[in-house]
Amino acid sequence: MSVLIWSLEWAVATHRRRLFALNALIPLLLVGPIAFSSAPAQHAAAVYTVLFTIFGAFGSCIPLIRDAESGLLTRFTLAGISPRSLLTQRVLAATSLDAVQLLPSLAVIALASGNATAFGGVLAALLLTLVVANLLGVWAAAIARSSAEGALFAAVSSLLLLHAAGTFRTPVAGSLGARLEALSPFRLLHEALLEVTGGPAIPGSVGLFQPVLVAVGLVGASFIAAHRIVAAPGRAIHG
Repeated sequence: MSVLIWSLEWAVATHRRRLFALNALIPLLLVGPIAFSSAPAQHAAAVYTVLFTIFGAFGSCIPLIRDAESGLLTRFTLAGISPRSLLTQRVLAATSLDAVQLLPSLAVIALASGNATAFGGVLAALLLTLVVANLLGVWAAAIARSSAEGALFAAVSSLLLLHAAGTFRTPVAGSLGARLEALSPFRLLHEALLEVTGGPAIPGSVGLFQPVLVAVGLVGASFIAAHRIVAAPGRAIHG
């Protein structure tokens, strides 16, 4: 598979140095005051999880809508790049860029907590979360007809799934909420951040298998969204 789209995304991002720096500094400015404050671990972990998830979803959705409106995505498909390859490379490139830009924030969280040994686990959970968040962005772009709609859909879907992941509350054991929480890829980041910030252990924690399985299913389903966004030449988004 050609890596043209991956290379293009990285080249554009690194060329726009001011935007790249802002994408790293703004999360850091939000994370820093919380990390070095006396905020309860549960609240801090929830804020971090929401911030990082929406960061990925918005960063995927809005550029896709912009490029669909400009006709750039159609040009790529007419040049022989399949919608599946196009979206796969964009999601992976966006995930890696998001991770690099959020690394300073993770480092500050680890430094402030004095629990740097858990940094690797948080980073792994962050990567999985960013993949899923970027896929949510793809779906939001597929059904939106304007950047405003895309931002709304990305925000609402992210917050609903974060709620299902137990980010804002712990569901009763054995309930439907608890079963949904066990399947959520976002749960892993929340629990990893809760651990690194010194929060209480969450009973009933599960391993990686179920959340990763859900994430893989989202990857497959995103191919439908890929065709919805870019497969039809001349598709326009009005808003």
